[in-house]
Amino acid sequence: MTTIITAYSSTILPGTAKPADTTTGTGTASGTTTPKPVMVATDLRQDVGVEVTLSPAALQALAQQAAAANTVDEENQVTDKMKQVLSAIFLESAKQAETADKALPPLSGDEAADTKRKAAAQQASDFLDGKAANPFKGRMAAELSAIIVDKDGKYTVNERRAAYSEFARQDNARIMDELTPKTEFDKKANDAEVPQSGTAERKAAAKKATDFLNGAGKVKNPMEGKTRDELTAIIADDTGDYTVNERRAALAQRDTLEKAVLAKSAKTLTLDEKLKANSETIAGASEDAVARARSATRYVNGWDKANPFAGLTREELNAIVYDETKRYTANEQRAAYAELKQYLPASAIPADTSKTADTKKTDTKTDTTKTDDPYNTQGVYSKYMMQQLMRANNTSYLLSLMGGGSSSSGFGLANYLRA
Repeated sequence: MTTIITAYSSTILPGTAKPADTTTGTGTASGTTTPKPVMVATDLRQDVGVEVTLSPAALQALAQQAAAANTVDEENQVTDKMKQVLSAIFLESAKQAETADKALPPLSGDEAADTKRKAAAQQASDFLDGKAANPFKGRMAAELSAIIVDKDGKYTVNERRAAYSEFARQDNARIMDELTPKTEFDKKANDAEVPQSGTAERKAAAKKATDFLNGAGKVKNPMEGKTRDELTAIIADDTGDYTVNERRAALAQRDTLEKAVLAKSAKTLTLDEKLKANSETIAGASEDAVARARSATRYVNGWDKANPFAGLTREELNAIVYDETKRYTANEQRAAYAELKQYLPASAIPADTSKTADTKKTDTKTDTTKTDDPYNTQGVYSKYMMQQLMRANNTSYLLSLMGGGSSSSGFGLANYLRA
């Protein structure tokens, strides 16, 4: 599982075109009460563990659609149902993506009908591979959410993933449309807008956002210091009390944070930075997660050509790259970024500005063969591993790499060699 963000990502979903239908309603759960959008959205961000690119309103609609099958409307039950839905369609590795590509839709025995269903499912897979248009583009939000939830088991995982992608695209377009002034009058109206609560504190906050956007006295962005998740909630107007200008200021700040993450992912590492990244582990990681991290390290170091995240969608890759729940290693984030780049416009791909001596030295080394792989189990240590250990900065770091000493991670690269 990864992380949840309840709005679109400006980095991975560029564009402001308004879709033919921007309806976010997807039906209602039975009962006389409805889960509060703010509370459900907040709980989902904390608990679901999957990055989504939807606003709280759209996420709430999906949650209600998911809960409708069980005719419940209590917040915790809606959250639990949504967890099941999202965990079923968000993948974490190339192996899962490969399995999804091979899945067939339920067949009826009618040759003509089955051929049509297979073709539809194949188009969804081709879309995710960048070879075809999304078969669900332009569908109503209610139709898309029904496919995503798929309570009757009519669709393949890839069809549900493709439907989710379109649902997210429409929600992204709706939010961008809300935040883009169409005329000078719109801009003036946005500048004059005050929060619905009308408190002095909120009015002052809104004015700071307006001053920042208008460049008044070089005012700093009042959203500086907030986390990406907090900014996302503001962009989507989670509480209903943010002005358009506050949301635009939050969007600008989140773009800044995202660019910093991408720049870090694109940076060529120094020798010491490589050592640290290669020895990183995640406490409590499952065997599958450890194997995935090991594959990512092989890939980013050039010891293996297979990217463990190949075949994942933009949303899934984005979740790994930004990793707000700290479930992935730095090498996994770098491997996911290498795959994510195909979805980014050229202007969003940062240049590698690394110029340190160690980086230059590392760049000229030929350490991309299998014999240089520190996870090589042939012999005690590979030549490359010995070189790395000999160049360690200090004794404690050396012990950490070898799996001894007082390493907070509990083990180092040496344990991989003993495996």
